[in-house]
Amino acid sequence: MRNDAGDRMPECEKCGRSGKLTLVEIEGARMYVCQDCSRFGKPLKASLEPTPPPHRSTAPMKSTSLKPDALTPRTMELAEDFPSRIQRARERKGWSREELGKKLNERVSVISKLENNEMHPSDDLIKKLERTLDIKLMETVEEVKVSSTAASSGMTLGDFILRK
Repeated sequence: MRNDAGDRMPECEKCGRSGKLTLVEIEGARMYVCQDCSRFGKPLKASLEPTPPPHRSTAPMKSTSLKPDALTPRTMELAEDFPSRIQRARERKGWSREELGKKLNERVSVISKLENNEMHPSDDLIKKLERTLDIKLMETVEEVKVSSTAASSGMTLGDFILRK
């Protein structure tokens, strides 16, 4: 939708509707939302019609972070027994899941899922857990070399198809 000047009308960051927006806080995030969506948050200041939020480009952004991707060899990896390490450290400090959640600024459900191995923590959460519980969740991993000289002398799938 465009206004008389030909500019794009601001869009609600929750539902995408165009029109007058209000700045609200929804679950800790500041968002410009329409009147209907403003009921989900706490108003932060008066409505902002002339200064809409910056338009978000649909073009992919260049990543400036140096986070490793799946193909980057890592020397550190999350320990397989991280759920029990978290639970033991929490119990050693005499904290409930609720208390640990408050100290980490995380929901109790996140702590429960971590301890029950239902989710893996983000890198940031790993650092917070290690610092708060005084534990190590990351382990050094050795690079495994695969020998390319070992050739299979057995039958391959291609051989099987050709023989049929």
